[in-house]
Amino acid sequence: MAEAPSAVSGHLLALLAMAEEHCFSSSSHTVSDLYRNKPANYFDQLILDSLIPQLKDDGGDPRCPINGQLKGVFFGVTLWNGHLPTKSPYGDTRVVVPLERLFDDSARLYFADFYCMLGQRANHYVILVLTKPDTEADRFCQKHLIGLNERTNVFLRKEESTYKTLQQRNVWIEVFYTDEVDISGLELTKTEVIGKGSSSPGGIIKTPGCKICNVYVPDLPYTMSILTL
Repeated sequence: MAEAPSAVSGHLLALLAMAEEHCFSSSSHTVSDLYRNKPANYFDQLILDSLIPQLKDDGGDPRCPINGQLKGVFFGVTLWNGHLPTKSPYGDTRVVVPLERLFDDSARLYFADFYCMLGQRANHYVILVLTKPDTEADRFCQKHLIGLNERTNVFLRKEESTYKTLQQRNVWIEVFYTDEVDISGLELTKTEVIGKGSSSPGGIIKTPGCKICNVYVPDLPYTMSILTL
């Protein structure tokens, strides 16, 4: 586990430990891209073909330090059977951004959250934050999140000239990039949708009592995190 600044809560440190324990697989996929699905009208309304950071909603763990505090753009990186997923719950239109554009040698990587969605306990999600150095967002992350070693962490790492991400059934790695993303010249493709095909306003909170991703820290009053099952 990476060393964290003193401002980081014991809850987040314990959550990272649980995430690392659950993501035990030594298997990994080689990846080269990040992907983002949204409904077609989202892309129709873009200004100058740029993805603009938006304030993180309240989805996931209620104590997640970036909820309502940090702006960014969400991307997926996890593959399905070695390929980009053919379906998405977030929309029918996808843009694929080369990882090297955002996760370059100067970028900084942080751990922010580990959770399963209420009513969807089969899948777990890890949220990583990727920043440009010495920006306001990066300073926030240095203070409130846990920095990850870009070459040794289990979730998303650099390995020589390639990138590797966790290959483990029912674990999805999401990357929250805190700067504007230029997608001019990148192709938009159609995918199938799961469910309603759009994100839920405000986000979906984590499942209370899940023993895999809920942390009980005695000095914190939030009782939802007590392991009840």
